[in-house]
Amino acid sequence: MKTLTRKFVIAFFTLAAAASGFAQAKEQSFKLDTGFVFARGSYGLATDTDVFLALVNPTYETTDWRVEGSLPYVRLKGPATVVGNTGGSTTMHSASGVGDATLALTRKFTAAEQGWSSSVGAKVKFPTADEAKGLGTGKLDTTVQVDLFRAGGKVTPFVSAGYQFLGHSEAYPMKSGFLATAGVTTKVSSNIVGLAGNWRQRMIEGSDAAVEVMAFVQRPFNPRSRIQFFVLHGFNDASPDLAAGLILGLSF
Repeated sequence: MKTLTRKFVIAFFTLAAAASGFAQAKEQSFKLDTGFVFARGSYGLATDTDVFLALVNPTYETTDWRVEGSLPYVRLKGPATVVGNTGGSTTMHSASGVGDATLALTRKFTAAEQGWSSSVGAKVKFPTADEAKGLGTGKLDTTVQVDLFRAGGKVTPFVSAGYQFLGHSEAYPMKSGFLATAGVTTKVSSNIVGLAGNWRQRMIEGSDAAVEVMAFVQRPFNPRSRIQFFVLHGFNDASPDLAAGLILGLSF
């Protein structure tokens, strides 16, 4: 039987971060983002599965460092789970609860004006979700990642590449693998608009590599608050067919 897998939280917030153009903080700041995401996909099964996510994403940032956390609430309905499922499953079920929390630490390197800036970071996913409900693997995951972007012009290109070390269990025989994100942002009036793509090596033997594209727009209310809308499309059974959401952000 074919095994399917997807990682909603990782994909959405990796791509959503692009809307800020990987901007470098010029002083100490605290940010609090709240996200709401709805995703629907068949994942190779006969019936679609709907997933709703509500996330809280606090960030503390200085010129050289960024510390970021995330805690999601997950609600799903359908034959699939948030982590994985077998292609022969047709049983509908509903589940909800706290998802897996993450904590990330990033070291930033700011280039001269018009140059390429970079950052190197590591993220840990803690098994806070209920494995019995299909909301998590019950294992610790770690991701290391390098980001590059070039600001200062009308268009800001960016690219990220990393490797994800996934905890292994008999229920979810996950495979560690590479991931990458690339895209561009630009300013339209006071708004930031952009397009980003996400790829991740297949997580389970016999499954697809995840391939997704997302379009987004970020609109500031004032220098300390903003809202971002995005839509995402997946191209195979490892990703949702369609997802949409918004992120509300505050800076202190």
